[in-house]
Amino acid sequence: MKKIAVLFLLIMNIISCQNKKVMEQKFEYEANTAAPLGYPVEVYRGGFETKEGYFRSLVSGITTGKHGWGYGGGGMSSYMAPIPDHLHTIWFSYAESCFYEVDTEIDKAKMLALFREGYDWLDANGEIRPDNYNEIIAGFAPGGVVVVWVAGATQQVEIGRYQGKKIVIPQEEIDQLDDEDKALFRKSYREKMFTSSGVVPLDVQKANKNKPIPYGLWDTYRKKYPWRLVFKFRGEAILNSKGAIKNKFLNGEKFELYAKDFPIETPFLQAVPRSFSFSWKAEDGFYYAGSCKFEEETILSAFEEIFSDNSRDITADLVISVNQANTYFIVRLIGSNGKEVVISTPKIEVFRATRYDNM
Repeated sequence: MKKIAVLFLLIMNIISCQNKKVMEQKFEYEANTAAPLGYPVEVYRGGFETKEGYFRSLVSGITTGKHGWGYGGGGMSSYMAPIPDHLHTIWFSYAESCFYEVDTEIDKAKMLALFREGYDWLDANGEIRPDNYNEIIAGFAPGGVVVVWVAGATQQVEIGRYQGKKIVIPQEEIDQLDDEDKALFRKSYREKMFTSSGVVPLDVQKANKNKPIPYGLWDTYRKKYPWRLVFKFRGEAILNSKGAIKNKFLNGEKFELYAKDFPIETPFLQAVPRSFSFSWKAEDGFYYAGSCKFEEETILSAFEEIFSDNSRDITADLVISVNQANTYFIVRLIGSNGKEVVISTPKIEVFRATRYDNM
């Protein structure tokens, strides 16, 4: 009986060691920061951590948000490292002129699963191949909003949303800083950075002038609805079998779909789209490509109108209808409740393409 007990303990110890080894698996990735355009931030101290003592700094100067909410705008170089389980950082919000601190556990298990599984992407020859995630992004928005994503070249997934709290840096700590680091605490420096066109574009400064900060907007971005993408072509036109349907969303997520995925049988939970691009083969034998970037207020309003009944049974189709001449397309959001919204799309592009133009 003792031998059995000893053997059992030995086996459990081996399994425990193996599990620990798996959990400490390393991956190559960058650690980056993100911010909304017009609301730049700067990490003062801190970064990603693990219980085992690993630390990955997020201090990298001003994050302008020029790439859009969710997309890395600075960071450290890429190298092999364990996946973090904690985020502890202090950052300065230029628009609010205050510091925030977040000290929170993050979903390591979800990140590990993504890094291990990878995702599919379309190469230059139109072949679907496996690829790896290579970036962990921490986004900071007004109100102390913090969102973490895992990203690759064509895929980005939200890991979680966290809440920071306002803090004041003690004067004795500021006094001990180098002159260069003290700049962040000078009002003149803060104003200079916030009004710089290299940090906040002049058109954005003009648009935001005298307007309140839209607190809560970045949580609105995170709301997901059950919908699917539907393409309608005239005649014998079909989706390009060697092209990708690229989707980006207001919540910072993105992914690709392929011709083989259509028609999508069942609507599924997705955030409100920010943009999409696709290509197709027309009756004339030529290939065409199209893209659309939605106006934020317009697309948000459309989804809110369709789903205003608050019924769990409502689903919707985002229908893309291409005209006969292959020069234009219209976008409609059609709800299962009979509601329909034609979505204004001033930022649209259509052109004749090669088979492998994926935009």
